[in-house]
Amino acid sequence: MATVDLDEEFGSGWSKWNLQAWIDFIVIRTMMKRVGDCIPKTYVPILRLVAEDAGKVDDEYHRVLAIREPIHFFDSPRDKWRKLYGSYVRELEWVYGELRKYFPKHEYQELVVDIMARTMKDAMGTMLPTVEKGTRTAAERDRDANLVTRKPNAVARWFAHQVEKAMAGAPGRWLMDHANPMNAIVGPTDMKFLPNGEMEIFIPRCWMHTAPGDGKTQDQTCLWGCKGASERVFGPDSIAPMYFEPHLPDFSCTLTVKLGGGGESA
Repeated sequence: MATVDLDEEFGSGWSKWNLQAWIDFIVIRTMMKRVGDCIPKTYVPILRLVAEDAGKVDDEYHRVLAIREPIHFFDSPRDKWRKLYGSYVRELEWVYGELRKYFPKHEYQELVVDIMARTMKDAMGTMLPTVEKGTRTAAERDRDANLVTRKPNAVARWFAHQVEKAMAGAPGRWLMDHANPMNAIVGPTDMKFLPNGEMEIFIPRCWMHTAPGDGKTQDQTCLWGCKGASERVFGPDSIAPMYFEPHLPDFSCTLTVKLGGGGESA
């Protein structure tokens, strides 16, 4: 079985201790505290219920858990990040692979996406646009709805222009290159702004695939734990609808974000 060259994939020397490595570790540690429990507390109990032999499920789950690498105090932040994130993706891919044996395709997809989307919503809490919308007055909601209905493309272009200006300056470019929180999930990205008010993010080699270190694409986690759940959370009614295009069996992906929210095209 092919494996990932860790130094080539994630860097060595100082890059294991730089600002981006620390940010990635903090992001993943926070993420695991909020979403990591969905595997042992939700997915695995469902699997035990539908499987013919619950004891075998437990044995297999413990076998997957045993692959985890211990995290040591003096490990670099990059190594701590890799061990945390790699274990999470590996275990999610395993439980998804097991669940799909017991459900019809559509039911399996709806089950795993719904659970992950709800977990993400709970984890994000008040940061979600839908929650923010719920705190506005009726007059404010009507005003914003009318604005987007009348000029969806103009609003999107204006919002995208403001984001592009902020990122085009030296501080914005430095932050994207050295302190990008998205890096913790997908690794380095190439970003460009489109004339229609969308932002296109190309992920050359997604770290969700490579963090487990087994040299394989994590297909079920990619399609349903990431794409399916994220598109449900950041759907057409959010202020930043997302659409993922995984290039499986390649490790790359293209993410399109409609800045300024959804709405019908003019």
